[in-house]
Amino acid sequence: MTGKIQLIKGRVVDGTGQEPIERGVVVVENDKIAWVGPEARLPEAFKDPDARIIGGGGHTVMPGLIDGHIHVSFGEARSEEELALYTPVEYRSIKAVWNARKVLRAGVTSAFDAATTYNIAASVRDAIESGMFEGPRLAVCGRQITSHQGLEDSFPSSMQFPPGQAGVLVKSRDEIVEQIRLQVKEGVDCIKVSGSSDLAIANAPVSGAAFAAEEFNLMAAEAHRLERKCTVHARSGEATRLAAAAGFDWIMHASFIDDAGIDLCLKNGIAIVPTLTLLANILASAQKEAGASIVDEFRHEYESACVNLRRAYDAGVPLICGSESGWSLVPYGDWHARELEIFVNDIGLTPLQAIHASTGAAARLLPQWADRIGTLTEGKLADILVIEGDPTADVTVLQQPK
Repeated sequence: MTGKIQLIKGRVVDGTGQEPIERGVVVVENDKIAWVGPEARLPEAFKDPDARIIGGGGHTVMPGLIDGHIHVSFGEARSEEELALYTPVEYRSIKAVWNARKVLRAGVTSAFDAATTYNIAASVRDAIESGMFEGPRLAVCGRQITSHQGLEDSFPSSMQFPPGQAGVLVKSRDEIVEQIRLQVKEGVDCIKVSGSSDLAIANAPVSGAAFAAEEFNLMAAEAHRLERKCTVHARSGEATRLAAAAGFDWIMHASFIDDAGIDLCLKNGIAIVPTLTLLANILASAQKEAGASIVDEFRHEYESACVNLRRAYDAGVPLICGSESGWSLVPYGDWHARELEIFVNDIGLTPLQAIHASTGAAARLLPQWADRIGTLTEGKLADILVIEGDPTADVTVLQQPK
């Protein structure tokens, strides 16, 4: 933009959760939002005959989507082996830049990368911000910190922990501190911890926690001391409670959160990023040959999560949409808005609440951008989608590629 005024007209959904402005207009000047309101009240200063007009009747104007859980370096891997062993780091990096463009073109203008292989995500973030490539603005984690009981340590103990894995194995308090300090040196925005196991790699019910309470406390305290956010993969009730008590900034999944975990999230101002899309796609694609027991366990987790997360939301815990794009069952560019539909159909939110969960509520996941994105508010970046149709009536409109 070169300084000319742009008038973006339509049903304005501002991302705050407020009711839409049915005949609204967003005024953009340079790269900032200059005014938002009903078209009938447009200030004289913005009634420029040379202004560019976008949208109009039948369109919805809303903030760019924020995907709270992607893995830009995963390359749509089909297994832990493919992810950790088979793809050279050079090729992974090129694929990551290519796939970032797909994410942007799905309407996702900002995203949180929840764990990387090598340090690819930080490099992609920097390349996008420098203008070298198209892609969403990113906040990124490094490799997630795990124990033998967490994600990523799924290979036989007789072999070396794979350097291409999206995690790093720590065996002592000193190693925990060293890994956090190293990742901060390497430019991460957030420390990610693997706080529980996962049905995707363990054919057993999700229970327990990968670290002791004092270790969760240490990780959160050290990340915050170094002025970084921290998040955690925590599916079990115990891992969710321990992470919430330690003060992690947001929790990924929390499928089996209980009343104590909900209370701790409220006390410490913690949000939840359920990321149910991967589970939903696993169930949708499951064949009988996969084994009834593991499919039943996935279904049990999904159904439990929908009930437990509704209770958390009703209590006041913010929910944020995330897709886990990067695995083969959640390819880049195709599934970023599916979580909104899940929030509406299976958790019981309204479309407007689900939109808030993928815009205004999700801005906290990009701390360096949080005060400039997520809502259509005067002074914020002109980070805007113009949609044919009304996602407040049918949230699946946001899944249509056009």
